[in-house]
Amino acid sequence: MTAPTPFHDAVLDEATVAQLFFDIAHAAELVGVSQKGHGARRAEEPARPHGSLDAVYQAFVARRIAGVQLRYRIGGEEWWDTLTHTAHGVRLIRISHTRTLIAPSDLDCNTV
Repeated sequence: MTAPTPFHDAVLDEATVAQLFFDIAHAAELVGVSQKGHGARRAEEPARPHGSLDAVYQAFVARRIAGVQLRYRIGGEEWWDTLTHTAHGVRLIRISHTRTLIAPSDLDCNTV
């Protein structure tokens, strides 16, 4: 049996983005938030969450920021969700930070 992939890439519509922020706010432990301004080469350093996740959501959907990374824990894993605007919706890159820390020798390399 192979381990589930620690990486997901999807394009979300507005309703799904709203649900994602709601789910993180109500069912996860938020551990860090990074925002990327328009024209910035890199996102700011992740900060401990202070203030409302709703304020970050509002800035993102109003396009006052170009992207956001949410780091949170749920179900015993730490996830990093990076959201950016595209012409077709919001691109979500989701990485299980917990699974990426597993040593290669811990994985069964004989299964695909």
